[in-house]
Amino acid sequence: MTTRTNTEWLSALRETGQSQESAVKELRQLLHRAIFSFLSRKGATSAAGPSYDQDDLAEDCAQESVLLIQSKLDQFRGDSQFTTWAYSIAIRVTLNELRRRRWRTSAIEAARLGDAMPHWPIDNPGPERNLEQQQAWAILTELIETALTPLQRKALIAHAFQEMPLDLVAEWLGTNRNSLYKLIHDARKRLQAALLSRGVTHRELIAIFDTPRPERPYLEDGKKSFFTASND
Repeated sequence: MTTRTNTEWLSALRETGQSQESAVKELRQLLHRAIFSFLSRKGATSAAGPSYDQDDLAEDCAQESVLLIQSKLDQFRGDSQFTTWAYSIAIRVTLNELRRRRWRTSAIEAARLGDAMPHWPIDNPGPERNLEQQQAWAILTELIETALTPLQRKALIAHAFQEMPLDLVAEWLGTNRNSLYKLIHDARKRLQAALLSRGVTHRELIAIFDTPRPERPYLEDGKKSFFTASND
């Protein structure tokens, strides 16, 4: 297998005939090996379901990646090796495919899509922190229920909390990805505004779940945390 420069990759993939066929075949083989290695490290095929063969999954994703890469050649800026750029696209394609396959085998009933918020999985963080997280989660759940439109709520819950892939959410709602992106973007802006009306930023809310209390001085800063009960 030849070693191509960035310019040679771009030129060959843009040509027609034997030169392009050779480059496409070489790229597909490179991506297949990279994806297969990624799946082996991650143990991802078991997450996708027991009926999926790792080599077949790698081949499917490699072929899809090649088509996507060919459509994005004009977006390659040359900041890295062409193959590095191609690998990053292939891994994203693979992760999306894993999510789609995992979703199809999930236990969430269609009638509950975009309906109920899940309980936050708190793993014994301690009594004080547990209470703080539960209070924060209750407020977030309330705002999702009251501050969003029904369509925004369905889309956000299905994608962000029930882990439904974006393309499947779009198909389920009878829309396209661009419209869905805007719908979820607007939903997040509404949530941020609703949080601010309660005197807290979305970053403070995230910190409650992500960062231990001693590392969150901006939540204390001479005043009680919004999410902890006041003794006043």
